[in-house]
Amino acid sequence: MGSNPIGPDMQDIDSFILDLLVRSGRLLAQKQERAVSSNKGAHDLVTDADLASEKLIVSAIREKYPGHAIYSEESERSRKDLFARDCWVIDPLDGTNNYAYGFPIWGVSVAYAQDGDVVAGGVGYPMQGIYLTAHRGEGAYKREEKPKSGKLGRARRIAVSSRAGLSKAMVLVCMHLSSEGGEAHLAGVGRVAKHVFNVRNLGAAVFNLGYVASGLADASVEFRLQPYDGAAGALLVREAGGKVSDLCGKEWKLDSPSLVCSNGKVHDELINALDWKQHPNVRGESGGH
Repeated sequence: MGSNPIGPDMQDIDSFILDLLVRSGRLLAQKQERAVSSNKGAHDLVTDADLASEKLIVSAIREKYPGHAIYSEESERSRKDLFARDCWVIDPLDGTNNYAYGFPIWGVSVAYAQDGDVVAGGVGYPMQGIYLTAHRGEGAYKREEKPKSGKLGRARRIAVSSRAGLSKAMVLVCMHLSSEGGEAHLAGVGRVAKHVFNVRNLGAAVFNLGYVASGLADASVEFRLQPYDGAAGALLVREAGGKVSDLCGKEWKLDSPSLVCSNGKVHDELINALDWKQHPNVRGESGGH
């Protein structure tokens, strides 16, 4: 790939992202059984492992790219940073509630953006030994840890599913039933469920988006998400040949408050089934967005 004359070396960025995913993932896996959790909200946890993973990632970025902005879940952040010339968008532990309860469905997300456009990123599933990475214009790839050595195998290109027709689609959802807008989210799932093969709620956006990119699910609806939840995953889906939008079908951007992704073949049908434009505005998530 060579170097970018107005920014960091892109091949170096890709290698760095993969290294961060592996190192933070191993740290989190080691700490899960002993993790200490506390409440950020009534139904939202944070653990000492979240903070340890963030410290590892942020420290590495600051050392290697001291002039870059960082937008991370567990730190103070601003929209200005998100749209900086160079910005790292990080979720050091996505699926914290799963993690705290001992479920193996959690992961790490790291993305690099330039002026609000995600250029490179990846997600890691440490308990499964799987790492997905993508670079804009160059496709999305999967690497798996070898059981005995723990070393990563060769990169294999991934692609979205080829299923057409919403009635055959497996759709993953991420809804917030216990918070403001929960009833609207549940109603949205109900509308979708009438038209699809099945619906699943895994509790981790990195799995939802990564599974769509890998062809394991056909679509995902994220009723509410932060930039760090979707930055890397959205790039993965796009580079795997899929489509990404907000709940109303508009182009997804880094600061969009919602996300729908799919293999592209069922996208319009899914947006129509969701019918979000016709329902009450919930914190900017509906037709007013």
